[in-house]
Amino acid sequence: MSIALTAVAAVCGAFFLVSGLGHIVVRGMPRTPAAACGFSPAACRGIGVLELLGGAGLSSAYFVTASAVVAAGGLFLLTAAAFTYHDSHEQRGLRLWAPLVTATIMLCLFVGLPLSSVS
Repeated sequence: MSIALTAVAAVCGAFFLVSGLGHIVVRGMPRTPAAACGFSPAACRGIGVLELLGGAGLSSAYFVTASAVVAAGGLFLLTAAAFTYHDSHEQRGLRLWAPLVTATIMLCLFVGLPLSSVS
């Protein structure tokens, strides 16, 4: 089970690293989902920094379980806030379900990683 959770954490970490870099590197008005929802460029970059830090923490799950657990908790809060934002603006489809699925995966990692490392 530990190998599976570590693999899921690494894949999610890579996803958040790429997503965070995309938010940070774009010049001018970012063409990201956050920008499409009306966030300012500074807010988009802030979200990108949080995603980048969370992705780096998840990617280190094999070496430092504690940082992966903290990163999974932080990314759970970030994606739960994204779900709440999209739900309050009555958006449906992928914009609503993607944060919900991601938040669920982050919650499973947050709970599962510490339990899998217990010997």
